[in-house]
Amino acid sequence: MVVVVVKDAGADELIPVGLGRATHFVRRSDVRYAEAHGDYARLYTGVGSHLVRVSLTALEEAWRDAGFVRIHRSHLVSLAHIDEMVVESGRCTLRVGGTRLTVSRRNTGALRERLLRGVLPGPSRGSRGSRTTRGARANRGARNPRGSRNSRGS
Repeated sequence: MVVVVVKDAGADELIPVGLGRATHFVRRSDVRYAEAHGDYARLYTGVGSHLVRVSLTALEEAWRDAGFVRIHRSHLVSLAHIDEMVVESGRCTLRVGGTRLTVSRRNTGALRERLLRGVLPGPSRGSRGSRTTRGARANRGARNPRGSRNSRGS
């Protein structure tokens, strides 16, 4: 499955990165993904990586509204930079630039919902019952031959 993600134009943020005696600034919109390194995070851009003294949890909270999502305990990804999502044998991987990142089983469903909701036209997907399974969605509102709704327990 290939998913194309439309990039949104939100307010950008500059992240100060120490390079020797100089301080370089990286735009948040240039960050493809971040990787946990203890109390630090390594920010990956198209041209390289930068180690910053901030936890991945702090970045996740601060950047959630900017389109970043936690896909694994050690990775935070910009939805705008996801090139491909592949699900094989129940395992999900993302291609971000030339890098393959594994999505934890726990985060796979929510990520698929969020990606597809952002790409597919029409009303917002997942506005009601986004945590239900495909089978539960198919059975919800199903009618028996007499015309009354099926009960959940039968």
